[in-house]
This record gives sequence, C-alpha cells and structure tokens, in this order.
Amino acid sequence: MCDMLQSVKGQLNEIENDLITAEKEVCEDYMENYEPTLLNMPVEIVLNICSFLDPHFLRATLSKVCRRLEDILADDHLWKNWIHSKINTCAFPPLPYLKLWDDIDLDWEEVCVEMDVERKRWSNVKETMQHIVVKDVHFASVDTVLLVNKGEICISGGRDRGMALWNVQDIKPQHFYENSTTLTDAKPRQIKYDAHSGWVWDLAPDNINSASIIYSASWDNTVKAWDLQTGFECVETFQCGMSALSVVSIDKTVMAGLYSKKVLSFDTRAGSAPVSYYKPHRGPVLALYAYNNMVASVSEDKTLAIWDRVAGKLLAHDVKIPTDKVYPVCISWCPTALYIGDSKGSLHLIDPEKYVYLKTHEIWPEPPIIRPSSKITSCYQNQGTMVVCSDRGEIKFLYNCYPPQEFSSVKTSTCDVTQLRYLDDVLVIGTCDSALEFWIPSERYQDT
Repeated sequence: MCDMLQSVKGQLNEIENDLITAEKEVCEDYMENYEPTLLNMPVEIVLNICSFLDPHFLRATLSKVCRRLEDILADDHLWKNWIHSKINTCAFPPLPYLKLWDDIDLDWEEVCVEMDVERKRWSNVKETMQHIVVKDVHFASVDTVLLVNKGEICISGGRDRGMALWNVQDIKPQHFYENSTTLTDAKPRQIKYDAHSGWVWDLAPDNINSASIIYSASWDNTVKAWDLQTGFECVETFQCGMSALSVVSIDKTVMAGLYSKKVLSFDTRAGSAPVSYYKPHRGPVLALYAYNNMVASVSEDKTLAIWDRVAGKLLAHDVKIPTDKVYPVCISWCPTALYIGDSKGSLHLIDPEKYVYLKTHEIWPEPPIIRPSSKITSCYQNQGTMVVCSDRGEIKFLYNCYPPQEFSSVKTSTCDVTQLRYLDDVLVIGTCDSALEFWIPSERYQDT
C-alpha cells in the first residue's frame, strides 16, 4: 500500500514539474514576443506613466501616436489629477459653483497645458526670455503701456505728454548671449511728443488682436483716437470736460472714466461729443474693464460698479471692498473670476455673476511700518494662470485657483512700476524711471 502511494506521489510530482516547465516556457515565449508597451499595457499603468510627463508633449505628440493613446488621453481625469497635484488643496476653478458650469465644460486639457507652459517659461526665464530695458525715449514717467496684434505692437504714453509706437520685433538685445540688456538707442516706429497737452493716463485698442485704432485718455480732458494704418495720426478727439483717468473700447463705443466721478460713452460714428454718461461712484473713476457687454469700474471711494451698456443700467454699485486706508487700483475679469487689486498688495475676489465681494488674498503681505506697501498696479488672468505686478518692482506668476498659488517671480530692473501688459507671451511694463521693460520669448529672435 505504501509503495502504491509512493508511486502515485512520484507521478504527481512529475506532472507538476512538467506543468511548471511548460508554464515557464509559455511565459518566456510571451515575454520574448509580447514585451509590454504603451499599446498593450493596462490603462491604469499608462495613465500613471503619463502623470509624470510634460502635458504639452502628451497633447502634441503622444496623443498622435495611435487611436488607443488618443482615447486614453481624452480622459479628463488625467488632466484634472495633474492640475490638482500642482495646486495642492486649493479650489480650482476658483469659484466652482458658478452657474456658467451648467452650460459649459471646462477644457481641462487646455488649462493643464497652459499651466505647464507658463510654469516652464517663467521658472526658467533666463533661458526662455530676453529681458530688454528701453530708456531715453520718454523723458518722464511712463504711466501706461499697451500690447496689441499678438504682442507684435506696443504703445506707450506718459507724463511727458507723449506717445510712442513700437514694433516689438525691432527691440533687439545687443548680444543674444546676454539675457538682460539696456538699450538707450532704441527707436520707436512712431513718436508723438505732443500727443496730449496733459499726462497720458491710460490706453485701449479697438480690437486687441487686430487693432487699427488706439484710444488714449489724458489729464487734458480728452480721449484721442490714433490710427495705426496712417502713420499713428490722431483721427478724433473726444471732449470729456474733465480729466480722463481710464478708457475702454467695445465695438463702436468708447468709454472714459473721469476724475469727476462720471463714466462717459462716445459713439465713434457720432462725432466728438459724448452720447451718454452715468455716475456710479462718489470719487474719481480710477480704472475701467470691459467684459462682453459689461463694464466694471473702481473708484477712490473704495467701491466697484458694474454697468450693462446694452440695457443702459447699473447692475451693481456701491460694492464695497473691505480695505482700511487703501484704494482699488486695477481690475481683471474673466468668465470664472473678477479680481480687484489694491494699493496695499491684496487681491479681492468678486463673484462675476452676483457681483458681491467674497474673499481677500494678500499677494504682498503688509510690511513693517518703516517700509512702503506694495501696490498692485496690474493683474492679468487666464483660465489657469495669473500675472500680478507690484509697483515695488516684482512680478509674480500664480496658478489661477483660490487662494492663488505662486509658481515663479521675476524682479524688474527699476522700481515704481506703473502698469503691466501681457499678450501672446510678450510682457511689458512702464516705470516712473522713464523706462519700458520687455520680456520677449527668445524664439522670436531665432530667424533674425
């Protein structure tokens, strides 16, 4: 009996060894002929690998390899996870409960790529950008700058009462191996030394991507229209009756914010006299911002007002910004958020649908009493990123979540920054040192 059991046991061992050998041969054959690739790996592993790769590479290259990778990368979860890994526990979008999300879907892939491209550009600014300081053109503070036509044209104006028209491509560093250079012999395409008889405070285009007319607001009680196609000539002077501190243009309408607390509207087809006005504030109108058919204004009275230019009525006024001994300076408005920058370094978040104050975030915390505060002179925002500038000479780059998360910063060559503009990767500031500073992508010079 024992011999029989021993024989059966031996047979079973032989069968088991044969099975192990056969399985090993099958595995070796599989590994030899079917090495794991992105084409046959489980989706979970592919997504995990992709989470470590450049979003721009994923969209522009990897998704074009085959239909399977295109389908995998079309999944929003990959892009959402990438974004949330960068902003930690912050809210993105900054106001996720807005009604607009019922009608539109956020393009998570587009936002993700934008965030990554901006982070790489401004975290490696010495390799990616040429920093050029232009002096000896204006001879007083450059109070306002403007970029139009995909960042190819810049207009500047200041307290010398003059305006200059620049071709950005002509502003070249003396040596391309230098990242930062100062030009004292740069020549604008056009310069008008007597553009106004008072300080030039603000500039606005008729169309930012294909501008033909530029509007300038001045302390001399006028807004002027300048034709880019006819040698930068003044083609209309709109009479305001009081100093014009801010200007915006929508379709055929030009609107000017005045020192007298009014906002005037001009129809460019109806001559130089205003066609209507409204009085939303109890102090000078410091800034205007046009978004669709709405116009936001802020004032020395520390309030925000929203005007519907089609309905011809105020949708909101006396929206108080909770600040102590400070005043609002600039406005930035996109579909998902409305921000007000103030004179002590804080951004105030406003609900862009209900027009009510929500939260405040200190971009530049209040310094000790012996040091001046940092005034936010400009704020630019896109879906995924923000650019905020201080008059003390620092530009911060942040993710557009709440609270905003800084990912890089650059220092200007001069302090007392007056205004910043950012368009199609070109950034320009005006300064009280009679200078302009440009950051221009290095690739724009590759063919020159």
